[in-house]
Amino acid sequence: MGRKRNLNWLERKLEALRSFEGSLLGYVGSSPDVKQLATRLGLSSSEVLRLGANENFFVDSNFLNEVFLEALDGVDLRLYDPKAMVELREALGVYVRVPPECLVVGSGSEQLVDFIVKFFLEKGDNGISIEPSFFMYEKRVWLSGATLLTVPLKKNLFLDVEGILEKVTQKTKLIFVCSPNNPTGNQFGWNEIKKLADESPAIVVVDEAYAEFGDYSLCPLAVNEKNVVVVRTFSKAFGLAGLRFGYAVAHKGLASVFSEIIPYTVSTITARYVQKLLGKIEVVQKWIDMVKEERERLAKGLRAINGMEVLDSKANFITFKPYESAEHIHKELLEKGIIVKDLGDLPLIGHCLRVTVGLPHMNDRFLKTLSEIA
Repeated sequence: MGRKRNLNWLERKLEALRSFEGSLLGYVGSSPDVKQLATRLGLSSSEVLRLGANENFFVDSNFLNEVFLEALDGVDLRLYDPKAMVELREALGVYVRVPPECLVVGSGSEQLVDFIVKFFLEKGDNGISIEPSFFMYEKRVWLSGATLLTVPLKKNLFLDVEGILEKVTQKTKLIFVCSPNNPTGNQFGWNEIKKLADESPAIVVVDEAYAEFGDYSLCPLAVNEKNVVVVRTFSKAFGLAGLRFGYAVAHKGLASVFSEIIPYTVSTITARYVQKLLGKIEVVQKWIDMVKEERERLAKGLRAINGMEVLDSKANFITFKPYESAEHIHKELLEKGIIVKDLGDLPLIGHCLRVTVGLPHMNDRFLKTLSEIA
């Protein structure tokens, strides 16, 4: 007789996963389906403003497609091409001003965060994250069987270095710092990160997904520290949310181990495409400058609306707190075909909304609509 399968453990695991996902809804909200929303409102999909996902609309999609075709033209997809990875790291090294051997590439920064968590955390360990911050750290740490502790930012939204260090024990293997921070938008300095690295046994993971929109990057400094890893992405500044490419910068001893363990993380076409795009970096920089300029105009427009508390931002989004019901304003914006992010009730700040810095005509429509319903 065959053995009877008992899949109760699987049902328990799935139920635990569902329960955990539900516990995050207060922070991450939900993203409505654009087509469904457009149909319900009697609009075309192009008339719905997608200002909730921090996508970069300043990027010329035709330009990206042209560069992709250039890269594809030189690739034989039947063949392995280890040289592509070598040349990709060299191009990235020039861009972020670090040695190529200090770089690790992956299919998006979230994959690299996932790998770092799996590599360093075991059951019984813990990580530390600032609060509020990106929800993905909590999810990844929980899946590893470890625990994520949180330390609130100070009232001025500065990093509470001493508060973090007070929670560090020998079980602490990772400290996550998102900079510029999602959702607060502020950027933290090297002295704070170095103090965390110097005075704790943990790996300090600096998530620089939005760094191109900020004032600086910590990549050139991180390579000299054995326990600092900077994680970055091409989804924001480069407008490649649909491609999934990210990279990490670390001390060459740590980076070499990572690269040996996960050597095949991106395709040849992705490697060649990113390399081609880095060769046209002056075009990308123009897009970044346009986002920064429009961000200041959007912030000024938000502050001109009565009842808005607006956080300073070094990212391609702005977080704001209406004095009226944020939930009501979020729903009213949706009824006008404008999607922003409902962040829920954030520690220190309260119930906030987050809006992507869109193109000027998008921001004009958003500000006009918001002023009418606020």
